[in-house]
Amino acid sequence: MNRILYTLTLEEPILASGLDGEPNSAQSLPYIPGGAVRGAFIQAFSGKMDAEGTDFRRLFLNGDTCYLNAYPLVNGERALPTPRTWQVERKPAKDANKKVYRQAPDGLDTKNASFAFWTIENASLNRVDIDWQVNVHTLRDAKLGRSTSEAGAVYRYVALPAGMQLQGAILAQSLEDANKLKDSLHGKTILLGKARTAGYGAAKIELKEISGDWYEWKSPGDLTGSVSLTLLSPAIVRDASGQYSLDPTTALKACLDDSVEVEVVQRHSVLIGGFNRAWGLPLPQMTAIAAGSVFTITGASRDKLKQLAQIGFGERRAEGFGRVALNLDLPSAEMPLVDIPIILVSPQASSLPADDPQAKQMLERLMRRDLDEQVIRVARSLTSNYKGGLPNSQLSRWRVILRDALPGKDVNRVIAFCEKAKGKPGWKKMEKVRLSLDGGNPRLTEWIESLLAGDKDWQGLWEAHFKRSRKIGSTALSSQALADEYRLRLMDAVLAVLSKQNNSSEGEGGANG
Repeated sequence: MNRILYTLTLEEPILASGLDGEPNSAQSLPYIPGGAVRGAFIQAFSGKMDAEGTDFRRLFLNGDTCYLNAYPLVNGERALPTPRTWQVERKPAKDANKKVYRQAPDGLDTKNASFAFWTIENASLNRVDIDWQVNVHTLRDAKLGRSTSEAGAVYRYVALPAGMQLQGAILAQSLEDANKLKDSLHGKTILLGKARTAGYGAAKIELKEISGDWYEWKSPGDLTGSVSLTLLSPAIVRDASGQYSLDPTTALKACLDDSVEVEVVQRHSVLIGGFNRAWGLPLPQMTAIAAGSVFTITGASRDKLKQLAQIGFGERRAEGFGRVALNLDLPSAEMPLVDIPIILVSPQASSLPADDPQAKQMLERLMRRDLDEQVIRVARSLTSNYKGGLPNSQLSRWRVILRDALPGKDVNRVIAFCEKAKGKPGWKKMEKVRLSLDGGNPRLTEWIESLLAGDKDWQGLWEAHFKRSRKIGSTALSSQALADEYRLRLMDAVLAVLSKQNNSSEGEGGANG
C-alpha cells in the first residue's frame, strides 16, 4: 500500500462541527475528519470526475483509497488522540453513586476537547493546546441584509484558527494512484466545513510521498501474547445481529480469527453524523466507539495483527474510521506534562511580493486602529489630575488649528500658531495647567512644545505592551510612519478631554447651586 502524507494549512478558520453543542451555535471538532477531507479533495481534483469511471471510483468512491483524519501538527509531528486509560474512574466515600474522574498523569484532561491530543518528545508528555477562534455573529434578514427584531438572533462559532496546521495520510492501492493524487492536489486551496461563504473553510494542501513501512504511531514491537489495541479514530462496528454496537468483538474476529479474545479496558461512545453537500441532506447518525478507547486482544497471529494496523477495522474505513495502534507506548505517571500551544503560521506571507500595496493598506488599517485606541487611553491618563482653569473658547481655538493641520499633517502650522500665542494671557493660563506623565507633572505648554518639536520620542507616551510595528511577509509598517499625524491627534484628544471635563465641572456646579 502506497502512502501520502497531506498537510493542511488553514488560511481561514474552519468549522468541522460535530453533533454536540448548542443548537444555535457551532463548535468545531479539534480535528478534520477524513470524510470531509475526501469530499474537499474530490472538488479540487483536476482529473475526470466521472462516478462511473474506474479510476475515479478507485481513488474516491469504492473504499480502495483511504483518507485518514487530519490531526494537529506539533513540532513537525502528527499528534494522536489521548488514550482513555489515562483517566481512571473512582467513587468518593461520601457519595458512592457519584462518579469522579482522576486524571493520570496529573493535570491531563481527556474530557476537554482542547486537550484531546498528545505527543511524546524529549522524555516529556506534550499536551496539545488549541487556541480556538471564537466569532460572534448576528442573524440577518435575507431580504433586508441586516438584522431585524424578527431576525436578529446572536450566535457564535468556535472554530479551528487560521494559520493552524493539521496532518493526515492517504493510503492508496498503487504508486500510480498516489502520483495522480499528488500531481492533481499539491499546492491547491480547498474548502472544508461549514459557513464557507462567510469567511470560513479555506485550507492549502501540501502532499508528501512516504517510502517504506509507515505507522501512525511508533513501531508496535512484540505482538505475541496479549496485545493492547488503542483506537486512533472512532470505530463504527456492528454486532452479530447487524446492529450498531459498542462491542468490537464481532468486527475484530472478522479481521483476525474467531478464536481471539477481546477484553474491554476503557471504552467511550461518540455520535457520528455528517452532511452530504451533493444531496443537500444530513447523513444518518450512528453511535461509534470513541477514539482513545483501549482493548486487549489475545490469541491473534502476528501477521493478521500487522494487517489490522495497516487497514483498520469496522465500517467507513475509507473516511478514516477504525484506525488502531498496537502496544502503544504510554507515558509513565512520572513523566513531566508540558502544554504545547499550536503555533500558527502565515500561509500567505511567503507569496506576497515586497512592499505589496494591499499588504501596506492592511497594515496601515491595523496600525490606525491600535493608535486610535492608544490616543484615547493616553489622553485620559494625561488629564487625570486636571482641576479646571482653561476656558472652552480658548481650547476650541487650538482645536480648530489642529483640525485644519491634520489633513496635510502640517505640524509646522501648529508650531507657528504656538509661537504667536506665547506671552499672551491665554498662553499664561495654559502654563498653569499640569499634566500627569510618567510620575511627573509637566506644564501643558511644556508638553505641547516638546510634542511638536519631537524632542521626546512620541512613542514613549504609549504603554509598554503597545505593538509599535507590524509585518506581513516582507512588507512592514512602523508606528513612526504615522508620527506627525498622531502627534496632532493626541494633542487634539488631550484638549478635547480638558473641554469635556470643563463641561462636567460646570454641570456639577449648576446642580449644586
